[in-house]
Amino acid sequence: MKVFYAAAHADFPDTEPLGGGKAVADYLVREWRTSCPFEFETISPDSLGLRLGQPLVEMGEFAYARFCREFERAATARLLSADPRATVVLTNDLSEGPDFAALGRAGFRIVSLWHVDVVDFFTRMYLRGWIRTETAARAWRLPLPGLLRLVFHKQHDCVRHSARIVVPSEPMRETIRRSYRECPEERVEVLPWGDLSASETPAASDVPDVAADEYLVVTMSRISSEKGLERLLRALPRVETEGRRVCVMICGAPAFMTGQRCLRRLRRLVRRVPACIRVDFPGHLTAGRKAAMLRRADLFVSPSVHESYGLAIAEARSAGCRILSNDHYGASGWVVDCADPHTLAAAISDEVRAGRRPPRPTTPTARGADPWTARRLADLIRRVAAAPNFC
Repeated sequence: MKVFYAAAHADFPDTEPLGGGKAVADYLVREWRTSCPFEFETISPDSLGLRLGQPLVEMGEFAYARFCREFERAATARLLSADPRATVVLTNDLSEGPDFAALGRAGFRIVSLWHVDVVDFFTRMYLRGWIRTETAARAWRLPLPGLLRLVFHKQHDCVRHSARIVVPSEPMRETIRRSYRECPEERVEVLPWGDLSASETPAASDVPDVAADEYLVVTMSRISSEKGLERLLRALPRVETEGRRVCVMICGAPAFMTGQRCLRRLRRLVRRVPACIRVDFPGHLTAGRKAAMLRRADLFVSPSVHESYGLAIAEARSAGCRILSNDHYGASGWVVDCADPHTLAAAISDEVRAGRRPPRPTTPTARGADPWTARRLADLIRRVAAAPNFC
């Protein structure tokens, strides 16, 4: 058996801020190259020889949609040249994935990793929740334009033709079951990722520029509207510091499609933050700087509007950070309504008032996924390969 791992965000350098899909791809490739559970080949833009006209993080919606289609065509052509009887296709993406319908018709067994339910994301972020996700999922029956087909048609085709769908949280699994009632319950499996970061010892130069007496609040994500960073900045003017020095580090670079617009909004909001609270944008953090930032953090905040699992939260938890989060799929720690600036400000004020406390040490089991999740996924793939027919 050979596994083809189609991942549109694989093989990019660590300096490219591509989010959870890249983090999972890097993790699986790293683990499987060590453990060798089966023969596998990564299908990425680089392996296919695709030349990007601009970096992914600088692409708007239509440019990114063109990239999705280009990768879809090239990846599908590569996969169709293989023998479906001796192959399992592992897909890392939905909109950026191969042609699920074509692969299904050809008899390939597909295991699809869902880092985000794109229909759920679209209805929450673009339609503002005006339509329920399970209602919007039926739009695949409509003759939609190309960009919307990447959302509704691709996700339906993935559900229809996948032998297994792997999601990182139970709430995400329930959303799929409500949206696609024809999908058998046993086809969707929950596999939480945990902390996927490679072991890293920060260098002296990685330590953040924060004074010893400053209370450090950290967020860590791509800068994008679904991350809810505006919520944090709107709450900061209401935070009671009681004379303490507070520093807020909004870590991350603008995401593709809407990130630059979001960053401009955040910078405008910073002007309203009082002088006793210092706000900084250190940009995308590579492994050493990220580890150093989390070790120094007094409080990690995740105010996201939408979060499928929350890899950064898992990393913060592994580093022993105290966590304050909105009630999303990846919620952890102290869960509050981050949409209410008064509630969020009160929670941050309570934490600041308690003062600096050293992060709690973590046990080895708290580190989560590394390397057990990769092994569990490899076992699942082998079961799919051995089954005479999928569900």
